[in-house]
Amino acid sequence: MALFQRGGRGEKRFVVVFDIGSGSIGGAFVGIEAGKLPEIIFTTRRDIPFQEKLNFQRFLDSMIKTLGEMFVLMQKVGGGVRVDQAYCVLASPWYASQTRLIRYNQGTPFTVTEKALEKLIQEEVTLFRNSKLFARSKVGDTSPEIMESKNVQIKLNGYEVREPYGKKATELEVSVYISMIPASIRASITDVITKFWRVSNVHFSSFSLMAFDAIRGIFPDERSFLFMDISGEVTDISLTKDNVLLESISFPAGKNLLIRALVKEMKNTPALAVSELELYSEHRSTPEHALQVEKVLGETTKEWQVFFDDALSRFAREFPIPRTIFYTADDNITQWFERAIAETNFVRFSQEGGTFVVRSLGNTFLNKFVHILEPDFQDPFLAIEAIFVNKLSSV
Repeated sequence: MALFQRGGRGEKRFVVVFDIGSGSIGGAFVGIEAGKLPEIIFTTRRDIPFQEKLNFQRFLDSMIKTLGEMFVLMQKVGGGVRVDQAYCVLASPWYASQTRLIRYNQGTPFTVTEKALEKLIQEEVTLFRNSKLFARSKVGDTSPEIMESKNVQIKLNGYEVREPYGKKATELEVSVYISMIPASIRASITDVITKFWRVSNVHFSSFSLMAFDAIRGIFPDERSFLFMDISGEVTDISLTKDNVLLESISFPAGKNLLIRALVKEMKNTPALAVSELELYSEHRSTPEHALQVEKVLGETTKEWQVFFDDALSRFAREFPIPRTIFYTADDNITQWFERAIAETNFVRFSQEGGTFVVRSLGNTFLNKFVHILEPDFQDPFLAIEAIFVNKLSSV
């Protein structure tokens, strides 16, 4: 296909990226070429069937089915193109994570080596496997597996360093982000991917880590911030302080909170409720329907804010809340979300002065960091993931 013409042997390669959230699944073909922005050649997104009463097993089955349906479309578009690697990026509730701090010190200076650092990290991963969080993450009879472990910061004698190997120190601190996934979910996703693409390995990662890494690269002066991902069933909030992704909190309230309220208030089907939300966000509702949607927005804003307030309180017990907040959300709920944020009194959670800054990681902003082949292929979640994959591939 013309979409996948290569500039020359070895110059460009293609990867496939899958974004698995709690409300929808996205897929993208991305062209990777050294020294250039990642090129998003094609994207598609399908909603996971809405459930008025959420049941996790039905939810999981629907996600896997939706994934397969999306793959059929992508294979038709790709025309059998060879992809070098597959990247699968998960949002809540499909994984859990924790950042752990490793401290090592000696009375006399020691030399930092890659082998010794890797040994320390693997020892910490083993401790994580034996933790209560790991044990609580079973799904039915299935135990979890480590999905990724990434060193996000190294300090020698109290100072952050990017290139530690060969340097001498008496104190070493390593912040390691570790995520896990139920083995059954990983196997189900891998099975459906490998039915459609022959890849040697499927790389699994968490959206929180990818967003953290992208923000840190784009805004190097923002060392402390909140990142919020408002998806279908869940809102994820991650707190970064001093360039370390410290902690993430999820709560069961996202876009579908609005949909369920609209179904109840307007006595509509879920499909019609989504349509009403779209019309409202585009200022095309009838006056009567706009009033109904406004009423639902007001009620659900208060409900969402209770969860949000609790999450901020939990963070604030250990850390002041940073004054910079980044977020991703579907276009049709951005207005609702920004209103909910604007009505929140952040100052009582923070020791920092000044006005709180809320930044949307939307298409307009992210288009500076990716090349989009067609305007219809814009998708902020897949753009963030393409930025991360491009960086990973260039290392």
